[in-house]
Amino acid sequence: MKARSFFFGALCMLMMGATFTACSDDDDDNRKNDEGSQVELPNQRVYILNEGSYQQNNAGITFYNPTLSSPIIEDIFFKQNNAKLGDTGQDMIEYNDFIYVAMYGSSYVTKLNEACVEQARYNFTSEQGQPRYLTAENGKLYVTLSSGHVARLDAHTLAFEKMVAVGKNPEQLLEEDGKLYVVNSGFGKDNRLSIIDLKTFDQAEQVEIFQNPEKILEANDKIFIQGYGGDYPNYTYPVVIYDRATRTYQEIGKGTHMAEYNDVVYVIYSETDWTTGTSTHTLYSYNARTGQKNNHPFLQMPEELKNRTLYMLSINPDNGEFYIGSSDFTTNGDIYRFNADGTLKEKFASGGVSPRKAVFID
Repeated sequence: MKARSFFFGALCMLMMGATFTACSDDDDDNRKNDEGSQVELPNQRVYILNEGSYQQNNAGITFYNPTLSSPIIEDIFFKQNNAKLGDTGQDMIEYNDFIYVAMYGSSYVTKLNEACVEQARYNFTSEQGQPRYLTAENGKLYVTLSSGHVARLDAHTLAFEKMVAVGKNPEQLLEEDGKLYVVNSGFGKDNRLSIIDLKTFDQAEQVEIFQNPEKILEANDKIFIQGYGGDYPNYTYPVVIYDRATRTYQEIGKGTHMAEYNDVVYVIYSETDWTTGTSTHTLYSYNARTGQKNNHPFLQMPEELKNRTLYMLSINPDNGEFYIGSSDFTTNGDIYRFNADGTLKEKFASGGVSPRKAVFID
């Protein structure tokens, strides 16, 4: 009897041990890369990059908890690093559990952990140019530069490796099937899409598209490009699908902002009367799987937002929630958070001037 009791007791202990081990493994899976953090942060995080005002050294990153269980932290970069982020925050991405930020005015790229503690920094020379936009692939960070080049950095150390000439004033870029696709605005004068083979990274092919392109994204293996369509003031704001096989493109509408979620591209076309500072917005979506355009607005905008200047459209890749940033270019902006069905969930202060980009950590 005692032997039987011992057997069942040992079995129970083994089962409890397995349970504790599983819980411990779960904790390890959810543990964030927070070394050096001055504050305790939840697992779910949204970071808002506030561009700031040019040459005012007032760019910053705001922390927001989407579960609403902890307060917003304005300028968390300063809190964590005891230093200002710098001048003109241009782009921010997440890659391999780290955050990368391109600072256009301050001419550097920084690598942060998931708590916004700085890990490394690369300062570009005046000959290399100022950083614009970022993408990462296979341990490399690619940066468009105002000098007309794309730079390749080691994503771990931020050591500079090489740069390739593309077009004038390259803007956004993306990787697709081992190639980089880079749009060149040329300050309104360029009309080329540059294509770089990442295996060689030595020369860019050039394909003529429309004038003054700015943004590029991928949905269902299709490439979407948005831009101005001309130099100032002759803007037409085309949004096109680029066909990689034929190297041609087809316009699907007008747009000033676009973002992708679950192979659907969401577009906002904003027209602003700069004499009054008021805007009107047209919203539509395009399903990249079916090729169908839906002209029904995907957001139920509150009245106060309908006439404000929109500066940011970001979508949470985990749940499809929309984050819309507004700006008057001088005072702190606001963020409007919408559910995936387009209903307004919350409005909160962005914590800085001109909110430009959101990165989601889960």
